[in-house]
Amino acid sequence: MTEDSCGNNRRAVADYERSAREYVATVEGRPSASVEALRRLAAAVAPGTRVLEIGSGPGWDADALEALGIDVHRTDVTAAFCDLQVERGKRCDRLDLLLDRIDGRYGGAMMLCVLQHFERVQLGEVLSKLAGAVDTGSPLLLMYPEGDDEYLEHGAAGDYPVVRWAPDAIDAHLAQAGFAMAWEQTIDGRGGSWRIVLAQRRS
Repeated sequence: MTEDSCGNNRRAVADYERSAREYVATVEGRPSASVEALRRLAAAVAPGTRVLEIGSGPGWDADALEALGIDVHRTDVTAAFCDLQVERGKRCDRLDLLLDRIDGRYGGAMMLCVLQHFERVQLGEVLSKLAGAVDTGSPLLLMYPEGDDEYLEHGAAGDYPVVRWAPDAIDAHLAQAGFAMAWEQTIDGRGGSWRIVLAQRRS
């Protein structure tokens, strides 16, 4: 995948670079995922392993997971979010899931409120890359807006597209990448319903 093929994602990242502090103020201290989802993820992680977080943002979900005894490797493509986490004493590494290699192996992964910033044609590669980074039997926690449409979000750096996914489409991509569904939950969120999915990497 090249820089040119990541145009939609780049527009979303540019907006977060300019508006990260304003965004954090709107979600101060609140994890994106439900308490039950994070507890289920923690219970599925093998002892002594780490969870890779893609799109850590302000880090509230990582904080909640670490409070449950799980070591989290926080990453984000947006430098402004990583800088904000460093300011509060956390480590957050820059990682572009579309272009960068994932080094090491993990006992699980979570990617919350990120899928809507990828183009539809990118999802298969994204999930395959995550499958290759986690051990067999390890969990993957996703959270994304439900729907089958796309719309423009009006951000500080201009408009960028937001992609919503139908559950059956996500499930098909997960299966193709080597994951089996383990649990799901739908909650109300910004703009409508958000689906939380816990999947397991098959052997």
